[in-house]
Order: sequence, then structure tokens, then C-alpha cells
Amino acid sequence: MTLRRCLAQLSRRLARSGVHFGHGTDNAGDEAAALLWHVCHLPRQLSARTLNRRLRDSERQQLELLVRRRVQERVPLPYLMGYTWFAGLKFYVDPRVLIPRSPIAELIERRFEPWIDARRVHHIVDIGTGSGCIAIACARAFPKARYRPGRARGG
Repeated sequence: MTLRRCLAQLSRRLARSGVHFGHGTDNAGDEAAALLWHVCHLPRQLSARTLNRRLRDSERQQLELLVRRRVQERVPLPYLMGYTWFAGLKFYVDPRVLIPRSPIAELIERRFEPWIDARRVHHIVDIGTGSGCIAIACARAFPKARYRPGRARGG
């Protein structure tokens, strides 16, 4: 089976499964692609020729295992893969952490323009940091700013 054909079949299977999308993808096609790229260690940009490559038996077996867990156990894709993307950065995730997914990522990537003048950002405070993905992405977007962890006051 070619990667192209596998992608189409996987997309249909996920669409029919009734799983929820929203942990990094919002549709069956994107989730199928993310899973296939992960299992086959594909580069982000592919040529048409690459999609004509045949799926290896080991890749097919791993894909089947992950799809079965996704569909039957409803395990979110980032937990299956062990990572997710946020603001263009790859973050390790497992069931102990919430999966980073937020419209804030797009704001950070745009450096909060037009609302904030990036040249005037000197400090970043992160309160209730969770995975730390927002603070890390802000540190990348504002490399001259100092990071100051938020602290609970009182008591």
C-alpha cells in the first residue's frame, strides 16, 4: 500500500469512528496525516513522489496499533505520539499534562501585534504555568525579555 492510499483510508476510518478532533487537529484528514507522518518519520514538506512510497510492514503494524488505541480507547493523538506542536515549537506530552492547544499560540507567533509593541516587552510573567508552553513560546517570540515566574502572594 502506498502512503497516499494509506492516508486516504486512514482519513475515512477516523472520520467514521466518531472520535473528537481538537487536540492539535480539527478534522480526520489532518489527524490521519499527523499520524502517518509520525509513524513513517516523514518530513513536514513532501513531494508527490514520497507519497507514492510503499508502507513498510513495521509501519503498517505500528499505525494499526495507534489507530486502534485512538478509536477504541479514545486516546488523544498527541498522547499516542508523545508530542504536540504549539506556536511552531514541539513539546513533549503525556497523560500527566494538558495538551497545549490555544488561540494564544497564534497571538504569540504574531508577537501580539497590533496590540503590543514587541520592542517594549521587557518582562514576561507566567502564572499557573502548566506545561510551560506559553512561557517558552513567549521567550522565543521576545528573546530580549526577562522571564519571571509568577508566585502566589499571601498565606
